Amino acid sequence: MKASRPLDKDLEEENNNLRKRIEELELSLNSLKKGRKDELYRKNILFEGLLRSVPELVYWKDKNGKFLLCNTEFAKSFGMKIEEIVGKTDYDLHSRKEADSFRMNDKKIAREKEPVKNEEWVTFPDGIKKFFETYKAPLYTNEGEFIGIMGISRDITEQRTKEKELSKSHEQLLSVIEAFDDPAYVADPVTYELLFANRAIKKDMGDDIVGEKCYKVLQGFSAPCSFCTNQLIFGENIGKNHIWETQNIKNKRWYRCIDKAIEWPDGRMVRFEMAVDIHKEKTSQKALKESEEKYRTYINSSPHPTFVLDDDGNYIDVNPAACKVTGYSKKELLKMHLYDTFPQNEIPHRKSNFEEMKHTGRFSGEFAFMNKNGIQFYLAIEALKISDNRFLSICTDVTERKKAEDELLNAKIVAENANRTKNEFLANMSHELRTPLNSVIGFADVLMSQVSGEINDKQAKYINNISHSGKHLLNIINEILDISKIESGKMRLYKENISVIETFAEIIATLQHTASRKEIKLDVNPWPENECVYADKAKLKQVLYNLVGNAIKFTNEGGSVTIGTKNDGEFIHISVTDTGIGISSEGMKKLFKPFTQLESFESRSHEGTGLGLALSRELVELHGGNIRVESEPGKGSTFTFTLPVCK
Repeated sequence: MKASRPLDKDLEEENNNLRKRIEELELSLNSLKKGRKDELYRKNILFEGLLRSVPELVYWKDKNGKFLLCNTEFAKSFGMKIEEIVGKTDYDLHSRKEADSFRMNDKKIAREKEPVKNEEWVTFPDGIKKFFETYKAPLYTNEGEFIGIMGISRDITEQRTKEKELSKSHEQLLSVIEAFDDPAYVADPVTYELLFANRAIKKDMGDDIVGEKCYKVLQGFSAPCSFCTNQLIFGENIGKNHIWETQNIKNKRWYRCIDKAIEWPDGRMVRFEMAVDIHKEKTSQKALKESEEKYRTYINSSPHPTFVLDDDGNYIDVNPAACKVTGYSKKELLKMHLYDTFPQNEIPHRKSNFEEMKHTGRFSGEFAFMNKNGIQFYLAIEALKISDNRFLSICTDVTERKKAEDELLNAKIVAENANRTKNEFLANMSHELRTPLNSVIGFADVLMSQVSGEINDKQAKYINNISHSGKHLLNIINEILDISKIESGKMRLYKENISVIETFAEIIATLQHTASRKEIKLDVNPWPENECVYADKAKLKQVLYNLVGNAIKFTNEGGSVTIGTKNDGEFIHISVTDTGIGISSEGMKKLFKPFTQLESFESRSHEGTGLGLALSRELVELHGGNIRVESEPGKGSTFTFTLPVCK
């Protein structure tokens, strides 16, 4: 049974008054027996008026459980009249389960002759259930004979609902507090007793702290804390938060505490506190302060000009190096804007740069500045956004380097112009030389054919030398012309699907005679039956002529030259392997440079311009491939280049 409330005492007093009035009714009944009908009638009217004025449900039962009388409210709750209730029992009005419960209470009162107060659910005919606080007491005659039970039931459904809601709200609050990762507790402001502590605070302070004094458990004090916040959250401050910071004496950690007065389920106001662990924040603040002091020391002693700007571009801090490079004092710079140190024609671009830095948070680059004397200088800038919408810019004076770069750029422009002039000269000269040279070769071939008359062996030998030398010179001129075209970007490729085996057959047929004269075995291994490349056919042959021709040239009598292929699905790898003199590691570094021959006796004993390999590399790379070489002096070389497979 729940503890009595003030309202219960009022109800009990009212019940006692009713009992007295009932006794008066009994007296009226006795008077009726004695013939005082008029007095009884008057008292009945008074009694009925009294019952109608009572809002609770009032009823009387005999000792067998039959209703003797009830008030209007009781009868109305069942949708009946008072006379319809009289003579019925609880079993006529309620379910058997409820009626059994009510009858059991009645028997207890009849047995113990003591009043009973309880709380019970009652279901009415319309299906509505209500929660009642019911007071039942035994009824006696003047002679003390037990004759029945009087009951008064008060509807406390709404009160019960509110209590449940409050209890649920309290449970939810404790559940939320329990889920906090930070310590939280509830304490009585008068006794300082801990009423609740969540898992986070129990983890640090112990599992059995509820019921202990808060100052003892949390701070290790023997008396209330001098910094207790009770006076700051109670009284006129109820409903207000108080936020403060403290370092716990026991664990030495810093906390940001949020205190507030809240209502506990029993109606008293208590202190709720949540303590957010800010130890790392405090430690970081201390470290930041130390860091700022170091920063000031480092920045002031740094040789790099350093500027700090606000969000509008005003200088708010500079170091001595910044003053030195600009020629302004610190006091002068702190009154200036970023744009005041740029040349006038640069300001629109620098505004765009500053907006970009504000948007992205970072910026870098090299820019021209103007010092106090109007002399232009250059700074390499690394800038980033820092706290409080400020920007830190650390610079390097690159004025001397910029001057050197400008000189180098001018030299590069001169060199490029010279190279372009050279290419134009070579191209023009190549065209000018080819015309008379073709005539020399043509007439030599005509003489060799003896169309104009017979020639002797000595004449034939001389004419053959003229033809051979002319063709060799023409080949050199063609290579120079091709190199010039590639360098000027005028070389055009006419790509098509080309059968590799057919191309190899042409190369073998053309160079077999040259190889046979040195008894060199010229072969393809393995023969590429179905391989196909997407390339310019003439340029492919040119590359193969160069590589196979060089292999034969630098292979001694009795050696071998082998052409091979490998397909990786994207490129065809074509290799030319010889058993010749090989190439040193130093020689391979110069191998593909134009107009360069290797500085060795073997290479210098062979004719050539040094253009063949350089031209081959350029042609292969124009196709999207690459060329490489593997070689060892005295053991031969392998040149491999790649071309795309057929489309």
